[in-house]
Amino acid sequence: MANIKNLLMPPVVLAGVCAVCCVLLAAANSITKDKITAAENAAVQESLSGLPSAGTFEEITNFNAPYTEKVTVSALYKDENHQTAVLVTADGYNKGGIQAAVGIDKDGSITGISFVSVTETPGLGTKIQSNPELLADSLTDLSSADDIDACDGITGATFSSKGLKNAVKCALETFELNKEVILDE
Repeated sequence: MANIKNLLMPPVVLAGVCAVCCVLLAAANSITKDKITAAENAAVQESLSGLPSAGTFEEITNFNAPYTEKVTVSALYKDENHQTAVLVTADGYNKGGIQAAVGIDKDGSITGISFVSVTETPGLGTKIQSNPELLADSLTDLSSADDIDACDGITGATFSSKGLKNAVKCALETFELNKEVILDE
């Protein structure tokens, strides 16, 4: 009998500990989820306001996004100054490591790039954000994928540079796919 008790007790205790941990994690999630969502929304709004000549952006809820493996379009915005902002998340060195708002004017040229978050390698990949003159500024005023590909990346941050370029190309493609909706509204 003692042998069965010794065999059953550790799994029962472990199951109890796991159940308590699950309850505590669920409670922490319910307490913090609204704050996390509010902080994420605030970061996006701050990024949108960081675009050159940014007005008051309104979200376009019904839009078409191109399919790419390494870039996801999260949202599409338009302001009263005829500027479009495309919120993109791209893979750099880290999966989903670059989240940015790409501004595009009514003619389809990049007006600017404002970062929501960059979780790339500190000191290397983060240069796409901390040193915009190395790449992000070079992408401003461009309007074609070929021009974007022709821009030099940042030495030592090859994956992050490619990720940012892919994000900008995807933003331009999103603009082209939704041009009628953007310019008519």
